[in-house]
Amino acid sequence: MTVNNSSVKVSSLNIKDLLTDGDQYVIPMYQRNYAWGTVEIETLIKDIIDAYNRNPSSTYYLGTLVVFDKSNTSQALFEVIDGQQRLTTLTLLAVYLHHHHRQYCDSYLKSFNQPNLHFESRPHSAYTLSLLYNDESAHFVQDASMNQSIIDGYDILTKTMMHLFDRNNGVITINDFCTFLFDKVEIARVPVPQETDLNHYFEVMNNRGEQLEKHEIIKARLLSVISSDDSTDTERTQHCKSLLNLIWNTCSRMDKYVQYGFTTDLRKKVFSLDWAHFEPKEFSELLKIYTQDCNEQAAKNNKDKSKTHSEKVEAQDTISLNDILFNDTVDIPTDPAKKNKGDEDDETYYSLIDFPNFLLQVLRVHATQNPASDLTDNSQIDIVSLDDKQLLIEFDNHLIGSKVTNKVTKIEHFLYTLLKSKFLFDQYIIKRNTEFKKGYWTLEQLINEASGPSYKKNMPKDSTGPDLNASLVTLQSAFHVSSPTLNSKYWLNACLQYLYLIFDKREQGIDGKQFLSYLDGLAKAYMLRRYIAQSDRTKPNNIVSDYFQEFRRHINDNSETTLSSPSLLPQIIEFEKLSQQLGYPHVNIFVFNYLDYLIWLKGNIKSDDKKKFRPSTQGSIEHFIPQTPIHKDEKVDDRRYIHRFGNLCLINRGLNSRVSNHKPLAKKEHYDESFKNHIDSLKLYKMIETLEQHNDEWNIDAITEHETEMFSLLEDALDIKIRDNNNE
Repeated sequence: MTVNNSSVKVSSLNIKDLLTDGDQYVIPMYQRNYAWGTVEIETLIKDIIDAYNRNPSSTYYLGTLVVFDKSNTSQALFEVIDGQQRLTTLTLLAVYLHHHHRQYCDSYLKSFNQPNLHFESRPHSAYTLSLLYNDESAHFVQDASMNQSIIDGYDILTKTMMHLFDRNNGVITINDFCTFLFDKVEIARVPVPQETDLNHYFEVMNNRGEQLEKHEIIKARLLSVISSDDSTDTERTQHCKSLLNLIWNTCSRMDKYVQYGFTTDLRKKVFSLDWAHFEPKEFSELLKIYTQDCNEQAAKNNKDKSKTHSEKVEAQDTISLNDILFNDTVDIPTDPAKKNKGDEDDETYYSLIDFPNFLLQVLRVHATQNPASDLTDNSQIDIVSLDDKQLLIEFDNHLIGSKVTNKVTKIEHFLYTLLKSKFLFDQYIIKRNTEFKKGYWTLEQLINEASGPSYKKNMPKDSTGPDLNASLVTLQSAFHVSSPTLNSKYWLNACLQYLYLIFDKREQGIDGKQFLSYLDGLAKAYMLRRYIAQSDRTKPNNIVSDYFQEFRRHINDNSETTLSSPSLLPQIIEFEKLSQQLGYPHVNIFVFNYLDYLIWLKGNIKSDDKKKFRPSTQGSIEHFIPQTPIHKDEKVDDRRYIHRFGNLCLINRGLNSRVSNHKPLAKKEHYDESFKNHIDSLKLYKMIETLEQHNDEWNIDAITEHETEMFSLLEDALDIKIRDNNNE
């Protein structure tokens, strides 16, 4: 229990302590009434069960409770500003367990003599909660003095718990649920400063319509760790906290280039005069740059304060009408209402991921690059979940948990990694620029030139090889559209790991050829290990190890070249076996997207059509000859050919609903119109091309011809030999 106001900080409380440690909570009058219904209550309980099923020994953070501390010397009292719906539901859950499963929760609820939740100027709500605790049957009685919303919430909770546990649905036992709920489920209590205008704060929180997000909790806890540092250098601590706030706020704007988050002078010091480099080599150097800038700004402000009014007027940039009209040497300022291209408030792009997932991506980079990690198994040093539901847990494990040592040092290293990774992410990872149509991925670098900020293709075109920028955009797009969910973007983490490691080795940034070679090597390794070499489909595949096995080898070799593919699988593969292995239902969307990249690179595509290619995240694997055709006149000698790789294509889901069961010629007519504007599947493009060459008949010969053409591309790219037994 916390009584002294000055000692109140962000704290994590397990549900037992939240409900029974003596602290009292009051819902103020300005809060709305209890309003949770079936969806919210069921979601809360199921989230707890899901967390238990993932790992019953790990802490699960349920959310936040923003409070104003009204404690005095005799009682700890917190006014609930945000989180009252969750707190009320947890209180109702404790009441339910108290009545129905006392044998499993008595040890946790010994001090639960009465709910510690109160309501300001709401006697009906207070009366209802107290009555439910003392006599559960009271909620069956229609009484005008009771709060019906709380009664309804308790009814929903009761039915949900009975459905999940009393009917033996095989989820978890009620004993396990109680143990996990009271011991491992935690909520973050975040007090606002004493001088806070509560009415204004509540209005802001209410307009947001959501709870304090998990990444905001992490920021508060990181600040708390730095504040509690034993260092006697208070000035350094203050600058660390200020720098943390700057980095966090800047990097959280995922749709902005990170350079825009800094003042003009500091931007040039951190990112160089042209904004295209990341100058500091470690956190101490970054902090030194930041501290010097703060001191310079403070000195400048003091100097400005000492000026007389006439000096301030004289120092203003003023241009006479005579100079504007007749002095050619005078630069006339542009209209401030008209923003230049590259202006901070005007330019934005669509990011692949959101900030919570980016934090996990960076934490994974940090854990890999930091040899002083406290993880017990060094072989698992780079394993950080990319599931944002695990955000607080992962940060607890690596940076802010009770078992982590040298927290301040590790937090500082993480902050440096966060800023540097955001810079690399902005410069070298695909994005959608707002100047282009939706779906047009770009790879552009922010450059500050004499004429002002501008965006340029990051990798210059190689006159002796492929267009590096376009190749990187196409290959990254293939990865992205194959795994659109945020928690599956391990390819992105492999890129960030590579960029982070390699960037410091060159004064001129990342070499486009080597980056493309590295990314191409990841794609090859993924294809070979996951889709070609593995013939036993009964064993589960591990996407994480597929990507990072190659990356770890790359790091250990201390080399910028990718591994040669022959080491990954036997040299010779039978044609028929490969066709079956990549056929329905085994094949994965990545195979099609990787093949599209190969077709785009070497597949003899018309120049104009090549420019139209835009990989789509809405792809669906379908049969060119349908499994259940509308018309039964397909001339195929053997229906088994329908499931071969040569008869499979990736089509847009919007068109899929219209043409899925049509014969190939009807599909072609649809796509002839669609392909006039953009092409989202080059394999389908090649299938239609083959169909035309066979007089619009899609038969065994056409399927085999197309399949052979596709396998030829795989042979060259993967350094394998596909043997056709029929021709021997």
